[in-house]
Amino acid sequence: MPTPPEIAQASAVYWVTSVRFTNGVVLSAYTTLYYDYLLTLFDEIELFWKSANISILSVLFVVNRYLGLLGPIAIAFEYFGDFSEKLQTYHQAYAIALQGIVAVMLVIRTYALYNRSKRILVILVVTHVAGALMCLVTIVTNINPVHTSTPLPFKHSACDLSLTDDQAVHLAIAWGAMLWFDTTIFVLTLVQALRMRRHFPGGLLEVMFRDGTVYYAFMMATVVANIVMFLITRTASPLKGLDTTLANVLSTTLTSRLMLNIRDPDLQKVRIAKADTFTSVWTETPTTPTSFRTVTLDYSSAEDVEPPPETRTSRDAGV
Repeated sequence: MPTPPEIAQASAVYWVTSVRFTNGVVLSAYTTLYYDYLLTLFDEIELFWKSANISILSVLFVVNRYLGLLGPIAIAFEYFGDFSEKLQTYHQAYAIALQGIVAVMLVIRTYALYNRSKRILVILVVTHVAGALMCLVTIVTNINPVHTSTPLPFKHSACDLSLTDDQAVHLAIAWGAMLWFDTTIFVLTLVQALRMRRHFPGGLLEVMFRDGTVYYAFMMATVVANIVMFLITRTASPLKGLDTTLANVLSTTLTSRLMLNIRDPDLQKVRIAKADTFTSVWTETPTTPTSFRTVTLDYSSAEDVEPPPETRTSRDAGV
């Protein structure tokens, strides 16, 4: 039977190992965030700051971009300093605000993809509001982590970010609601891409579907991993919520990529087939089209010029 000193030593080893692993994941998330920002900075300047076209989505892009860049600076002190009580509430509020902005941007993007369909807008709004209410209820009914103190058989100077099993279950439900919303967005994007592939082989539609698939794949993997860590790790483990910061970073980074690619002029050429056969990247066996024409969609003046019905895409909603 282990003696009390041996139990204390084992607990200390587990705690330190878990904290170091969590901090490593946080560092990798921060590295991804700021490295991607440097990679896309010139694209941002060219496609957004030099453009005179200001829309709701462009404003949301800037807010998401720089809230995602500046917000985590304070959170770094939560992981690598001793400001837990002051920053845990901020961390929760920051995550809610960031995920809310990303959700609104995805709603607008999908709404535009469906050519401003009111029915689709209702589905998106209902899904978003239902998920937001579920998150709100789970957070309000949960015990604030600031008021949680885990007794440990050893001394430590770092922030106590541990969670009880009950707190972890509440947060897992909140992240599950976010995954439900992302799944709805992905399914709607997939359905519309399959419906329109014969009319718009390649071009912007393919980019939107590709980006949506990449976004969903990364977010699903990260959120599911985060939910699993909430549920399977032992109570008061520093590993609960391991991927929370990573999920927030990927969400803001990938959403910024989605918006930048939509405005990329090299991706705004759509081929419209005039025959039943066409060369399509959507099929494994390409065939040669009898004829097709190239249409360049000029989104820089999308608010002034009404595009023909067959070439309307996401920019018709101010993307």
